Amino acid sequence: MIQLHIESKKKPKIYRKLLLPEESRFDLLDELLLLSFDLDDAEYVNFEMVKKDGQVSANKEKILFLPDNDTDLDSEEELIIKWFRKSGDEAIGQVIDTNELFIIRLDSYVQLPMDSEKAICIAGAGDIHTGKLNKINIEEINERIAARELERIIDFLESQEPDYLTLLELANDLKKLKPWEYLESNEIIVIDYGDMNDKVLVSVMGAAGGEFGLMVFDLEHDYDSLAKILFEKNLSSDFSYSLNALTVNFVDRDELEPADYQLIKDCGLTYRGKKNWIQFRSYLEGTHPERPNYIEVELLIDVISTMINITEIRKDGWQYPQVGAHEYPAFKVKTDGELQEIYLLKLQVSKPTFECYEEISMFEKAQYKKKPKSALQLEYDLFYMPFGVEMEQTNRYVYPIVGILVERGSNLVIGHEVISMPKTPPMAQSILWAYLQGLEVRPSKIFVSKEVRPMLQPLAKILGVELVESELPGIREVRGFMENMPMDLF
Repeated sequence: MIQLHIESKKKPKIYRKLLLPEESRFDLLDELLLLSFDLDDAEYVNFEMVKKDGQVSANKEKILFLPDNDTDLDSEEELIIKWFRKSGDEAIGQVIDTNELFIIRLDSYVQLPMDSEKAICIAGAGDIHTGKLNKINIEEINERIAARELERIIDFLESQEPDYLTLLELANDLKKLKPWEYLESNEIIVIDYGDMNDKVLVSVMGAAGGEFGLMVFDLEHDYDSLAKILFEKNLSSDFSYSLNALTVNFVDRDELEPADYQLIKDCGLTYRGKKNWIQFRSYLEGTHPERPNYIEVELLIDVISTMINITEIRKDGWQYPQVGAHEYPAFKVKTDGELQEIYLLKLQVSKPTFECYEEISMFEKAQYKKKPKSALQLEYDLFYMPFGVEMEQTNRYVYPIVGILVERGSNLVIGHEVISMPKTPPMAQSILWAYLQGLEVRPSKIFVSKEVRPMLQPLAKILGVELVESELPGIREVRGFMENMPMDLF
């Protein structure tokens, strides 16, 4: 491991001591410097060698590291050990967008156990933001470093080619067992991968005919999606756009998209008959469903393997137990894939609570209440448009949300706003509050959908606005018109 001392050139001498794996590159040092000094919202660091091989550099060698354009560096120059060779070797690091300057000095090379190859902060003092030489929270710094390292690993894994052949072969084996003949779609199975501290919930589709396959939900992040399917009546028409799940679908040949068919063909496979062709999808709220990436494929391989075992157990006589709401049988899985035990998992689910996310000053509140109250009745809703738009920030197409305000009765559109981001309570409140501020009068009532009413209630209470839950016939008519318009007209 490489032990580096990094010190701010300001007074007092605020510093950090970091341990890095010997094969570390300057891009890692760049990130560690910013993370350990809580400057991770900065862009990048330039490094200038001032002492190398124990000697002061006559021509200070500059290492310009640009994360988006590192063509100035070859692979040898990027390695820290090619520059920091002897104790005392130094460089100056300059944070480009803040002009903060740091001295980076090699303390030593440290021999640690073979499993100690993660970058860590081992000491330090002072806050770069306040300039005070106070104690620092080493644990918090290392949590930031670990989170960034995990992010780098995930980015790397997602760039790898998924093992679709294994996934297709396993899905075909599951299809032959026809799990929908043994499990209803509401008989949810929990799979507990204990060693990885992951739990997923699996719903088998097909007992009632129609769609056949699996829906897979991550317990920590996706249970809200599953709970809505199981327990809510009259789901909104755009519910599928807010879904978080992985799916395995057995469909007809003509239901496949060209890319799905090409994937099967590239793997040297083919299928015959109805509901025999295999399709995989990754659903992420507010985005177009895509084919699963490397990490998701690895998870689906594990899930399908386990569901094959569970289906065999069900065929051999295991009965789905009598369970209460939010209670499910869980199968614990060993590292070798063997099912270890079955237990009941009871999830504690609380009703979501909302607050007023808009910062409304006393002056703004008074100005709004000065407006004359009228008989005006409005309809307001927030919904996803059924087509995707490209965004630079993601490799998926994003479904834009529309916030719309309509005069009830005349269906006159008073305002509409299209935003490319997920539907959230703060967004619902923000758009409505902007509309209300723009009106010359206060409406007597605002009719809203069942979904957004609880989101808006805290804002309505502060403003003294009456919300009425409704089917919104006016918005339904306008929405149908908007959904048939070309996106570029917006």
